[in-house]
Amino acid sequence: MKRSRLVPFCFASVLLGTFQAIAGEMVELRIETVLATDSSKEFDDRLRDIRPQLNEFRFSSYRLVQEERRRVNWGKQADFSLPGGRFLQVVPTEYTTDARIALKVMLMEGTTPTPLVDTRLSIRNHGMVFVAGRRHQGGTLIIRIGAVTDE
Repeated sequence: MKRSRLVPFCFASVLLGTFQAIAGEMVELRIETVLATDSSKEFDDRLRDIRPQLNEFRFSSYRLVQEERRRVNWGKQADFSLPGGRFLQVVPTEYTTDARIALKVMLMEGTTPTPLVDTRLSIRNHGMVFVAGRRHQGGTLIIRIGAVTDE
C-alpha cells in the first residue's frame, strides 16, 4: 500500500479504536418482548418506565412476556429467542462520535432461517427502539431493543 494511502487508513483505524475504547469494550443489549392486546386493561408494572412509548401503539393491555440482557463485544453477534418461534440477531457495530450505538439487526423465522427484517439501526447510548407487528396469542408482540455501553 502506498504511504499516501496508509496514513489516512491508520488514522481512521486509530480513531475507530479510540471511540470503541471510550465506549468500553462491551455493549449490553437488552431485548424485551411485550404482548399487547385489547382483551383487558392490564398494564405490567415492570414496563412503567416505557409506558408513554407503549401507549403510542394504542392497545389497552401490555404484558412483559420475555426479557433478556446480554453483554457482547463490539462486532460480535448475539442471538435472542423470541416467543412464537422467531429469533433476533443483534450485532453492535460502532460507537459514533455523537454517542450513538450502531446495530445490525436481523429478525429471523423458521428452521432454515429466513430474514424477515435485515436492517441497520443507530440508537443513542442508553436508548431504545421498538419493533412491532407479529400476531401472537390474540395480540401483537412488541420488541424493545436497547443498547448501553460505558461512556
